[in-house]
Amino acid sequence: MADFEGVALPVDRAGPGHAGDLPRGATGHVVRPPWQELETLRPLTLRSCRRIVVVAPHPRDEIRAAGGLLRRLASRHAEVDVLSLTERPTRTCPSPPVEGDAVGDGRVRADGPFPVDPDAPDPLTSFTLEDLLAGRLDDQLGHLDEGGADDGDDDADPGAAAAPEAADPDEVAAEAAYRALGLTVVRRHRLGLPDGGVAAAEADVVGAISEIVGFAEDPSGLCVLAPWSGDGDDDHEAAGRAAEVVTAAYRVRLVRWLDRAWSWAGPDSDEVPWRRARQIVLSDTVIARKHAASEAFSAALGAGGAAHDLELPDGSAPGPREVFLV
Repeated sequence: MADFEGVALPVDRAGPGHAGDLPRGATGHVVRPPWQELETLRPLTLRSCRRIVVVAPHPRDEIRAAGGLLRRLASRHAEVDVLSLTERPTRTCPSPPVEGDAVGDGRVRADGPFPVDPDAPDPLTSFTLEDLLAGRLDDQLGHLDEGGADDGDDDADPGAAAAPEAADPDEVAAEAAYRALGLTVVRRHRLGLPDGGVAAAEADVVGAISEIVGFAEDPSGLCVLAPWSGDGDDDHEAAGRAAEVVTAAYRVRLVRWLDRAWSWAGPDSDEVPWRRARQIVLSDTVIARKHAASEAFSAALGAGGAAHDLELPDGSAPGPREVFLV
């Protein structure tokens, strides 16, 4: 049983990372400093991690900030749980498609039928959401089994068929993104908070993370991945604080990603504990997978190219890498 009595809630930071202070270029896009110091960071090693619990304030945050890490852990057969805190990514995507748009069952299943070889060549080209959900992207990459997913049972009694339920756009988007990234087994949990409302429900976030972490059969092999609590976004910071409380109480390892911080932090920023920074270097294949996953997510919610103009900082470290605080 975890002891929360001695766990202090980290003090809220008010630093240069808050929205009004973000530096922007002439086009209005957020400026990220291109610095070479990241190249010398020590590598992140999570050899003992057999299950990772991801705390994602907004859908797609974990893909942009840590998609390469998740793909690497999944290739080592680590279990992946994603706790999505908010329901609608209003900061990055327009409204979902109109009602009645048939896209199939969008639930991410624990028996995902799309095996991916992480070491295989990855010649990604343009594709549509329909191609992705129909498995044609995997056909193109040579990963889909000839047996494939079955569109229906020819022997089923037509009179016994139930009316299809309306697909949940968030689940469709998540399934599309994880398939494009190459994750085959993802357990998704949704807290259902409104965008921008994580801080107001921080105790609920602590409880939700605890429900997943507290019942782990192998706590020594468990890691929690969450945003850094000094990131500069209210939702990200609240999620990070909640993760710190739970991991301290249950004594499990916490790995934190940077997102908004990339728009204001530099090598000399005292606010960021750079001594705890580690990196994983991404191959061209993994970078292409991350882009495909993000595009698939946007497409599933009806967001075309115009969505990029609405995005906050994309959560990616400068250069072909992902950076984490340990």
